[in-house]
Amino acid sequence: MRAEREQRFSQLFRAQMSAVRGYTRTLVVETDVDDIVSATFRTAWQRLDDIPPLSVRPWLFGVARNHVLNHVRAERRRKALVDVLGTIQPPSHAELHHGQIDPARIGTLRSALDQLSDSEREIIQLAAWHELMSAEIATVLDIRPNAARVRLHRARQHLSDLVDAAEAKAVQDA
Repeated sequence: MRAEREQRFSQLFRAQMSAVRGYTRTLVVETDVDDIVSATFRTAWQRLDDIPPLSVRPWLFGVARNHVLNHVRAERRRKALVDVLGTIQPPSHAELHHGQIDPARIGTLRSALDQLSDSEREIIQLAAWHELMSAEIATVLDIRPNAARVRLHRARQHLSDLVDAAEAKAVQDA
């Protein structure tokens, strides 16, 4: 069965390749012809049983035309994206750590996290590291969403207090 299918496709390819290539050349620039022709014959392979025996060439031209239209749309989107990216202005100030924690503060934060209770650390990790919302945290911890919000707020406040205290101590010691 597979050998028969391959033979049918091979005959179709040999008989129609130059016609599809010629038609495609009338629609796109030379550098895109091979991509469109190969996409057309890939579709022909996938839908070999759907090709009408008396309209093989028109069917293939229709497939090629559809691939050309998709290609043109993709190129238009790419060009629009390039144009938009060309208009983007960099920020007037550079953000030193790109929204991440200052590496100099990581030790302080790690120390503060170690001082939290296990339940406080868990809820902070669920929110900050796993990016869960309060309702999702409530599901994980099997508590009510409001209780999750309150616990998260308290844990964050405790963490913030510990970081502030550690940083104040570091300033005093310096």
